[in-house]
Amino acid sequence: MKIEEIMNRNVICLKPKMTLKEAAEIFAKNNINGAPVVNDSKRLLGILTIKDILKFIKGRMESIGIYVFPTPFDFMDILPVEIPVEHRDVIKEIARVRIDEVMEKRVHYVYKDTDVYDALNLLVKKGISRLPVVDENKKVIGIVTRSDILRALALKSNKVSQ
Repeated sequence: MKIEEIMNRNVICLKPKMTLKEAAEIFAKNNINGAPVVNDSKRLLGILTIKDILKFIKGRMESIGIYVFPTPFDFMDILPVEIPVEHRDVIKEIARVRIDEVMEKRVHYVYKDTDVYDALNLLVKKGISRLPVVDENKKVIGIVTRSDILRALALKSNKVSQ
């Protein structure tokens, strides 16, 4: 089975100049935990996940001696969160940080003709949960997650056993 058979073709992508606040809002609105970062031609530049945002927030807060950590959603206007007054300016500053300052630039990706088992092996070996699917020019054409692969393999297994 090839990745092309199971990949999600409706990929939500981010732009490098977007802010962390914008990324967090996109993640919340679309119920996703990460997305590829692309240029105007949809060429893969990086990937951003909630884990990346949390790591950045933790590092930034600790670097100035604050050990109360907001979540990525605390700087969104959509959630009523109690943030201590003395931390609000720092959180507003973090919210304005551009994605290209935080995204992972060394992105693992696959091609549409990659075998599903090879993609799963890469996900497990690297400890990641999603892989952008790119064409020969590194243009994002899809995305596949661990859940997508496991679901496809389970369905294939059920068909074989029937």
